Amino acid sequence: MTWIVILLLAALAAAALIAPVLRARRDSASRAAYDREIYRDQLGELERDRGRGLIDAAEAEAARAEIARRMLATERDEAAAPAKSALRPVALAAAAAAPVLAVALYAALGSPEIPGVPFAARVADSNANARAELTQRVAALAQRLQQNTEDLEGWTLLARSLTALERFNEAVTAWRQVGRLSGGAPEPTAALGETLVQAANGVVTPEARAAFERVRNTSPFDARSMFYIGLAEAQAGNGAAALQVWTDLVAVSPENAPWLPTLRERIRQTAAESRIDPASLKPSEAAQRFATTARAAPRGPVATDVEAMQRMAPEDRQKAIRGMVEGLAARLEAEPNDVEGWRRLGRARLVLGEIDKAKAAYAKAAALAPDRVEVLSDYAGALLEGVQGDALPPDFIAVLRRILAIDPDHGDALWFVGLAEAKAGNRDAAALMWTRLLGRLPPDSREYEEVKQRLEDLRAGK
Repeated sequence: MTWIVILLLAALAAAALIAPVLRARRDSASRAAYDREIYRDQLGELERDRGRGLIDAAEAEAARAEIARRMLATERDEAAAPAKSALRPVALAAAAAAPVLAVALYAALGSPEIPGVPFAARVADSNANARAELTQRVAALAQRLQQNTEDLEGWTLLARSLTALERFNEAVTAWRQVGRLSGGAPEPTAALGETLVQAANGVVTPEARAAFERVRNTSPFDARSMFYIGLAEAQAGNGAAALQVWTDLVAVSPENAPWLPTLRERIRQTAAESRIDPASLKPSEAAQRFATTARAAPRGPVATDVEAMQRMAPEDRQKAIRGMVEGLAARLEAEPNDVEGWRRLGRARLVLGEIDKAKAAYAKAAALAPDRVEVLSDYAGALLEGVQGDALPPDFIAVLRRILAIDPDHGDALWFVGLAEAKAGNRDAAALMWTRLLGRLPPDSREYEEVKQRLEDLRAGK
C-alpha cells in the first residue's frame, strides 16, 4: 500500500512538471499577440491626442517610434519561440525522469515505514535543547555565586533565569538575596512578590502581599504591585476593595499598556461576582492627580510660532530656537519636578549639539521617574552620543541595567548589556542575555541572524 501511494505521488509530480513545458509555446504566442493588440490601441490613442492638439508633431513622432519598436520586439520574441521549443524534448525528458529517479533513490535509501516527525515535535526538540543549555548555564552561574555571594548582578541574573525556567521556589531564594543586596529596592521586591505568587499557583500569599505593600510605600502607583494587591483583596472576598485598586490602576496606566485588556476583564468579572455596577467605579483623587500629571501634554511653541520661525533667516531662526530652549531651562529651574519638561529640554539640547547639557537634562528626568523605561531609554541614548568606536560608557550600561530591572525583555538593553558582559569576559552572562533576546526576535529578521551569530561565536570561544 505504501508503494502505491508513492507511485501515485510521483505521477502527480511528473504531471506538475510537464504541464508548464507543454503550455510554454502557446502562452508565448498568445502573450505576443496580446501585447501587439495593446500597442495598436496605443497608436490609435496617440493619433487622437495629436488630432485634439494635446501633443505636438515632434512628441507624436517620438511616441510613435517607441511604440513601433515595442511591436517589433514582440514579433522577434515570437519568432524566437520555435528555437526555444527545440529544448522541449529535453525538458520533457527531465521532468519525467525526476520523479522516477526520486522513487529509485527512496527505494534504495528511504524507510517509508518510519513515521514522520511533526513540525511541532521538531520545534519542541529545539526548545528542549535551548532549555537544556540555559539550565547548564544557570547551574554554572549558581556555582560561581557560591564563591561570590555579594554579586548583585549575578544574583539578579540567576533569579530571572530560574523564573524563566519556572523553578519558582529556587527563584524566590535568589530574589531574596537580590533584595538583601539591593537594600530592598522596589523592583526586586516586586519581583519577589510575583515569584511567590507563581510558586503558590496564583495565590497572593501574606509574604507576597507584604512585598507589594513595601513597594507601594515608595511607589504608590507601581502597576505590578497594584494589580496583585487588588488580586489579594479579591481572593480574600473583598470585591469592593479589589475593584477600587484596579480602577485606580486603569486610571494611571498608559493608554497602550499591555495589561489593560486583562485588567478590565478582571474588573468586569469581579464586579459581576460582587454585584457592583461597573459604572459606579471611579478612580480615587490621588490616582486622578497622578494620571493628570503623567499625561499632561508637553508645553511648546504653538503653530503660529512655528510658522513665524519658518519665515525667518537661518541665523534669526537659530537665535529664536535657542531663546526658547533657554526659556524652557529657566522655567524648569523654577519647576524642577516637570519630567516631560526635562525630556523636552534634553531633546532640544541634542538638536543644538549641546550633548553635555542634554545628558544633564535627561539625568534630571531619570531621577524624577526612575521606574519609567521610556525616560531611562532617553537618558541612555544621550549617554551614547558622541562616543567614538565601539566603547560602551559605564554609565550607559548602568542605565540599561536599570531598564532590565524594570523590563527584563527590553531588546536594546539585552543587546548592549550582553556586549558589555562579553567584553568583560563574562561569557555565561552574555550568553544568557543574548539567548533571551534571540527568543524575542522574529526568526527571519536580520537582527535574529546577527544575535545568533554572536552566540555561536561566543560558544566557539571567539
